[in-house]
Amino acid sequence: MADDIVDDRAVFTVGLFWSDGESKRNYQVFGDIMSFDATYRSNRYSMVFVPFTGIDNHNNNVSFGAALLASETAETYKWLLRCFLKAFGKQPDVVVTDQDPTMKKAIEEVFTCSRHRLCMWHVMHKLSTKVGVTLCKTTDFKQRICDIVWTDSLSPDEFEVGWHSVIQDFDLSDNNWVADIYDMRESWIPAYYRDELMSGLMRTTSRY
Repeated sequence: MADDIVDDRAVFTVGLFWSDGESKRNYQVFGDIMSFDATYRSNRYSMVFVPFTGIDNHNNNVSFGAALLASETAETYKWLLRCFLKAFGKQPDVVVTDQDPTMKKAIEEVFTCSRHRLCMWHVMHKLSTKVGVTLCKTTDFKQRICDIVWTDSLSPDEFEVGWHSVIQDFDLSDNNWVADIYDMRESWIPAYYRDELMSGLMRTTSRY
């Protein structure tokens, strides 16, 4: 099967999307849940590398394709997702990304049937910088917050009780970042989609 390579040099973007026969076979079998992550910019042209990744039945990463992008605008991501749809013919059930608002906009407009989730690792990776290193290292705050975040054994009500207990005990009710991630809780806290098989993809970057 020939590779799918799309090269676009329109005014608003320069991009290259690639997939091959093995990628398509992977997607047919394991493509219900997919992550795409644009945190890499280490090539000689300083372009953004965007891998599309799933998890196989052995819990190993499998590739569905990749792209190189010159920018990270919503228009660029919409172009990329349209290329993906053209190559694969169907949307994934669930797409996992970081908190990039341009990705969110592109997914809403192109992957209209997909559910968008946020990578837990990206959210929690910011914890110490947002609430303070001292709080994370000298108290049991981090352990307590992780106990209610990194689990799908809690119901939404149980998560709510645990979350508010931690916030009250550590006087974080006025922390804007904590309030923001709480407002987004249904898109990244497993308690709210515990019946949804996420195949380990709520930790996108940490898997690489």
